[in-house]
Amino acid sequence: MQERKQIHLKDFDYKCSCYLYFITICTFNKNPYFKNHEIAKVLEEEFKFRISKNEVFIYCYCIMPDHFHLLLSFTDQYNKSLQVWISSFKRFTSKTVKERFNLNKLWQRNFYEHIVRTDESFSSIAEYILNNQVRKGMVKHWQEYKFSNLLV
Repeated sequence: MQERKQIHLKDFDYKCSCYLYFITICTFNKNPYFKNHEIAKVLEEEFKFRISKNEVFIYCYCIMPDHFHLLLSFTDQYNKSLQVWISSFKRFTSKTVKERFNLNKLWQRNFYEHIVRTDESFSSIAEYILNNQVRKGMVKHWQEYKFSNLLV
């Protein structure tokens, strides 16, 4: 059996509320499931729910047809790791999408995270996330895109 490549930092504390995380999660086989706006809304509903449960602060996000970007940090009350949070998010959204749209495999197996370092600019990362659909030629300004939002 082939061993999976480790893409997360070994021995890093992914629980701390002191870090900002830039997250990218792709759909299964890069299928453009989020072209269906009703499926994309499932993600937005889950973002709002997790904010309301005081788990995370979500600063901005962009839901593209086959992936999404998210800039978040944990609240002091959330005492689980990033991997646990992502797993829970994927599990719930997968279940919801399967029930509503009869879609069996929503997510790629893993996710990508970048821990925002102190020398990096919050605003430049947020700008990168918000302008993803602009770079792809989908809209001229990020505010025109339905599934991109700045929450701070």
